[in-house]
Amino acid sequence: MKKLLTTILMTALLFFVADRTLGLVLGALYEHSNATDEYKVSASCCQTRDSVLFMGSSRCLHHYVPSIFEQELGMPCFNAGDWGIKNIYYHYGLLSNILSRYTPSVIVLEVHPSEWLALPFSGPERAGSLAPYCGMSEGCDEMLKRAGSYWPYRLSHVYRYAGSLPNLVAGPWGPMDRQLKGWRPMDGIVDIAGIEAEEFAFEPDAERIELLTRFANTCREKHIQLMLAVSPMYVCTEADVFGFLHDFAKKHDLPLFDHFRNPHFIGHQDLFYDRGHLNRQGAMLFSSMLSKEVKLALYHSKKR
Repeated sequence: MKKLLTTILMTALLFFVADRTLGLVLGALYEHSNATDEYKVSASCCQTRDSVLFMGSSRCLHHYVPSIFEQELGMPCFNAGDWGIKNIYYHYGLLSNILSRYTPSVIVLEVHPSEWLALPFSGPERAGSLAPYCGMSEGCDEMLKRAGSYWPYRLSHVYRYAGSLPNLVAGPWGPMDRQLKGWRPMDGIVDIAGIEAEEFAFEPDAERIELLTRFANTCREKHIQLMLAVSPMYVCTEADVFGFLHDFAKKHDLPLFDHFRNPHFIGHQDLFYDRGHLNRQGAMLFSSMLSKEVKLALYHSKKR
């Protein structure tokens, strides 16, 4: 019995040492990867200290050009947006990790209906992209617990990188250009054949709304100027999709830049890569317009 117990303990110890050692190796590879998800998460959690952060899902990733905002605002900017239907569960966990290192001056949050509506395939599991930084902040850990993956990530550091292994092998040959500071441009023009407006016929989700409120309150407590934004669509539903967001912005006294139905973009095929994403030309035009609005909002906030 004693021999068996010793064998079990030695096996557990070897597992622990091997897991932590390999975890360190995978962590180093993760931070040097130029794959989209890996670069955006590691840069946001561990590297950037820019004054202005853009946060959101793929529409943020592809639409916000930091160099244009830097020229207009005279402040260092970084695009922390990431693809994969990232939502408020991910955004709140990421914000918590960022604040564990430093406090940005401004956050522009590109808001998608998944932040407050119960859209399918966009629940707490979206926080799973933060797995490599399990333990970095209470907010991140809370989101991973809601996703049901916190304890497996705490037990095994190797498991945190399970979904990233192909990208870690690719290393620096991923699609992200680090000189663009988080922006990933899309080159191409939308195929308009059979294109229809995206509908959002889903019920409000009280948990997501509570997290969006916590996100706003955390920014206020940290003296971060939070601004909400909605970038353009090629074709728009007639439904009042963003009525909730306008009420939310008013309630929390937040600037809201709603370009969902901006006539400079709707129906302009040359500015879109697909129905919901601007191409390179469209992103640069949008960033030029929005940067001026952000600058004006900052000017008015300083006068208060």
